[in-house]
Amino acid sequence: MRPKTLTKMKNTLFISVFTATIITAITACGGNSGKAKSDEIPTDSMAYSIVKKAKGDSTLYGLACDGCTDSVVVFLPYEGGDPVTYEIIDALRMGKVFGRPKIGDRLALMINPADKEEATLVINLDDLQGSWCNTFMPKFRDLDKMPQRLQRRIMTNMPDSVRQKLLVPKEFGFEIKGSNTVSPIGLRQMAQTTDEMSPVEYPKQKRYSEWHIYNGHLLLETKKHGIDTADIVLLRPDTLVLRFKDKEQGYYKKN
Repeated sequence: MRPKTLTKMKNTLFISVFTATIITAITACGGNSGKAKSDEIPTDSMAYSIVKKAKGDSTLYGLACDGCTDSVVVFLPYEGGDPVTYEIIDALRMGKVFGRPKIGDRLALMINPADKEEATLVINLDDLQGSWCNTFMPKFRDLDKMPQRLQRRIMTNMPDSVRQKLLVPKEFGFEIKGSNTVSPIGLRQMAQTTDEMSPVEYPKQKRYSEWHIYNGHLLLETKKHGIDTADIVLLRPDTLVLRFKDKEQGYYKKN
């Protein structure tokens, strides 16, 4: 039997077993969390999964059960066992509860090392999924290299019709899917010759392909440029704000 065929059979069996476990868990509606050995983010993208945790990831993954309130979250870990109730009063006060847990929602929790009954961070992974976009304005190529006085003169003398034709906002973003994949929104598959000849250019956008949670951080991975690490600042039904290493970026939910 070929290795690829064997691997495919194993993956199919794993998915089937996991799906059966989730259905049983939801119908029934804890957990062991090993302390992370290191906060270093692994470079092997195939190591992470919502189901199978990456090495060093101390995040707990499971389902929200009946009884979740603004002060507690009732949590059924994927590892099995009975639902566990975690206090989230301080997490809510510190703005570390992202999304509103509902019965059956997939959750990611960080537990207080000094108090195993308290969750310091809650992420509703189902609320995180969806299409997130923002509108970006272009800028003239090489205009930043000119003196500001000359920039103002060019913009002032430019006819409104030309300005309206060139300075057209465009929508860029990404769709976060339940299979840990990400699809870009607004990006072309291939660079167009007309884009290079245009006097304006849009802010560079990365083509993310995968997403994962690691110790409470959101990892967005590209096939060419590695992994971007972001912290969730705000997550509401229509708003997502992420803090990257060099910037804070907001997005709106696109239906």
